[in-house]
Amino acid sequence: MHLGEPLAQPRDIVYVYDGTVPGFYCCVYESVFSRELPLAVYSEERFRPSFWPLKNISPDENVARKVQSAIAKKISPRALELVENVCFSCMENKEIYLLRFLQKGFSIGRKITGMLGDPDVAPLLKAEGHLLRERHLLVGFVRFSDCGDALTATIAPKNFILPYIASHFTSRFSGENFLIYDRTHNAALIYQDGRSQIIRAEGFVPPPVTKAEAIYRSLWKQFYDTVAIQSRENPKCRMSHMPKRYWDNMVEMQDQL
Repeated sequence: MHLGEPLAQPRDIVYVYDGTVPGFYCCVYESVFSRELPLAVYSEERFRPSFWPLKNISPDENVARKVQSAIAKKISPRALELVENVCFSCMENKEIYLLRFLQKGFSIGRKITGMLGDPDVAPLLKAEGHLLRERHLLVGFVRFSDCGDALTATIAPKNFILPYIASHFTSRFSGENFLIYDRTHNAALIYQDGRSQIIRAEGFVPPPVTKAEAIYRSLWKQFYDTVAIQSRENPKCRMSHMPKRYWDNMVEMQDQL
């Protein structure tokens, strides 16, 4: 394969995979070695019946590791970082954008990550930036409640940011047992006895808070209202730093929804 030579041709076919990052890498492998760029790539969760021919891509950890290694070596470690970040983003149709980026990256090499205005690169950088900004915001906006045996918190992010905030909270609350429930993605970060994991949490209902927790919530709300300077209130400024879509899970803001 000569540098710059197209690796694939567009084909009217749809890939369906299990929705995991390793599963997506298997889609990359199939696309490269079949020399085809599918019309669309859907996770099993998002897929709807279609008239287009389907190709089901089975997950294979060995294949996924080979593709992961190839991206880092043949394109760059930065390209691998970008791909994995976008995999966790809320970007619509991200899989086909990523496939186009990787097909081009395998062809032209390292310089692709510097092509900021390229139509196959710019949308990925935008999606990555959105994910990383949301991670930054939620590190400050998560509110824990004491439910007796553990601290619990509920979030509703657009991106799947649990893997990105895990190390912050496991370090900060290393002596506690806690759970952060992602209502958007039906997943939860659980930290117990010094070990953490992210699990599926379909139908999870947060346990009731303790009486002491209810008192602390009231005290925190009273403190928040007391330190506010009414003459300097600036709702637009507040919403630019604290987007309203996060307020539902913040004790001090719930009466302003």
